[in-house]
Amino acid sequence: MTFAAIAFDVDARGVARLTLARPDVHNAMNGQMYDEGREAVRRIEADPAIRAVVLSGQGQSFCSGGDLKYQQAQASRPQSERIQEASKLALWLRELDRLSKPLIGRINGPAYAGGLGLISVCDVAFTVDSAKFAITEARLGLLPGMISPYVVRRIGESHGRRLFLTGRRISAQEAVSIGLFAGSVPAASLDEAIETELDMILQCAPGALAAAKRLIEYVSSHGSEDNFTYTIDRVAEMWGWTEAAEGMRSFIEKRKPVWAATKSS
Repeated sequence: MTFAAIAFDVDARGVARLTLARPDVHNAMNGQMYDEGREAVRRIEADPAIRAVVLSGQGQSFCSGGDLKYQQAQASRPQSERIQEASKLALWLRELDRLSKPLIGRINGPAYAGGLGLISVCDVAFTVDSAKFAITEARLGLLPGMISPYVVRRIGESHGRRLFLTGRRISAQEAVSIGLFAGSVPAASLDEAIETELDMILQCAPGALAAAKRLIEYVSSHGSEDNFTYTIDRVAEMWGWTEAAEGMRSFIEKRKPVWAATKSS
């Protein structure tokens, strides 16, 4: 697949960059972007050399949400086709959310509506301190459907209710305070903030990071009894890992560990 609505590349360190590439419409999302974004995820998961992913946008905005012309075109289609088309974003968000590699949001400008869904599936995100954010669907008679589980999980029900029901714009500083971002920085410092995060991630064992993401997903959605058993099983399993052996040995030997690339399961 040739990419047109996104840009995708991987550097020598194994850092993939998935960039929304429709700057002329503020990176508004459409079916083509969803299809290409899902293909990028497939490539990321299939390539053991990829250690982390940075999600960003071209131009002055990160993402203005769903392309309104694309959405208008769905009205004349049968319900079955609408469901198929709506599933594209739902699947892309779920795949990004469950990505086995760390996903870092480099949010280079304003984000609205569905753009906040993309931010919310990032493991950690930083933005420029001049950006504004809003869940604007209700102002247009629309519903923030597929993004809602991820946004509400990220910022909580109380903040979600206010943003969903008013469409109010919030500053980068307020977005940090409600948990959407880990931090906001001047535009000139955004890449430095991302590189600091990547440097820490690249020091960690790839398999351990993938397992940690699965651990977080499991314990956040299960009760104490299930978590009791699950966590014991995972630690018992962990003691047999090649990565665990290398990590503990390197610590004892006072050297940096050497992590072997392994395909995600």
